[in-house]
Amino acid sequence: MDESRAARRVSVSDGRMAIEGLSTRYVQGAARRFRLSASGLRFVGGFASREGQLEESRRFLAEAVVPDGALRRAGSEGEAGTIELTLRPLSQAGEQPRLLLMLGYRDEDGVSSPFAEAFLAPAVFEALKADLLSGLAQEISLSATTSLWIREEDRGCVNGEPLDWYLGLDADGRSSQPARGFIETIEWRPRPLPAAVEATPAPAPAAPPVHEVEEDWPESAAEQLGRINWSFRLLLLMLAFMLIIVAMK
Repeated sequence: MDESRAARRVSVSDGRMAIEGLSTRYVQGAARRFRLSASGLRFVGGFASREGQLEESRRFLAEAVVPDGALRRAGSEGEAGTIELTLRPLSQAGEQPRLLLMLGYRDEDGVSSPFAEAFLAPAVFEALKADLLSGLAQEISLSATTSLWIREEDRGCVNGEPLDWYLGLDADGRSSQPARGFIETIEWRPRPLPAAVEATPAPAPAAPPVHEVEEDWPESAAEQLGRINWSFRLLLLMLAFMLIIVAMK
């Protein structure tokens, strides 16, 4: 159903929202917390001029999804899918700063797209920036209590079960009503490493070289001649001793 074409009467009573033509009733105050999980976190700096004043427009951008459900618009078919997440610093923070969250749809060039904006205390914003620049914050997740609606029959959904969250309708019954809330937890982490590629088996250690048994190679002519000369000299020496012995007798 295209909510921009038909105006429907919306009534809210005793914490329940009813939309003309729909049997579904919506309630607020779910025990579960709304969760967003985002990746592709990146820092954007800059300035903007508004009403003649120069304002700093530092922010983080990321693409977010609802990890355990979906974000929808009451009275409209389809789910949000990827949500454009923007994180901004609060201009002022009190002694007990709250982290704020706003959810809705914005129309640009005739296209309606979902968005989420988180407003962080300056200390939280600077800590996130430092970790992002050092490579420790590529993915972020947060949980919040919000004014989003759920179907009345889904009130008993426990953690782990898929749960659809709904933006309400404005009083005109045509456009979605933004939801607001307080962020209770916010965490960031580096991008997980890809699954380790199976290591190539190390080559088996080379077998120790086999020492070949020396074979009896035929002696060269020079070696044979040397042996003959040595034997001849030994024979002459023995003859000399024998002649000395004979002479002494």
